[in-house]
Amino acid sequence: MNETDIRRHVFLSATFLSKQYKSVPSEILEGAIFFFGGKRSWLFPANREEMLEARSQPAKYLEFDEDYKSLIRHKESQKQVFWLLPEKNYRAGSDVIEALTDPVRKENYLPLILDEEWWRTEFVPEDAKYAKDATQIINNFKQGEFDYDAVMELLYQSNPTLVPTLYWAEG
Repeated sequence: MNETDIRRHVFLSATFLSKQYKSVPSEILEGAIFFFGGKRSWLFPANREEMLEARSQPAKYLEFDEDYKSLIRHKESQKQVFWLLPEKNYRAGSDVIEALTDPVRKENYLPLILDEEWWRTEFVPEDAKYAKDATQIINNFKQGEFDYDAVMELLYQSNPTLVPTLYWAEG
């Protein structure tokens, strides 16, 4: 098995994954990190207020199938899920990633690079894979936003062995 076969995928969209998860190989899903920009309560509302908020979202979270919701709960039990909202705290997302072992390096993943100075002085836009604008990436993590390209670049620059995944296109 080569390095590309064992790299860990990071799925970024609960909505996109809900439509694709059945086509993702089980070994990919088992090792994957779910790094979602939404709120857990949109899928699993605990009260009427959360139910109403979930219904007000453009995505139909409450209509996700039960197998998919079970998969998310399983991943949560494995400590492989991060929800950005409501805290908007990328440091907490870094904690989730740092607690996991990189199957390529055989060491825990490195922290997310949340240092503005690093992005301004050490980031090489020509080497970027997803987003070349350091200011966009900084603003994204500082403001707790979830621009997919900026999140993918943050993940990639922090841990190049991760595979940020928005759409499952393999198979």
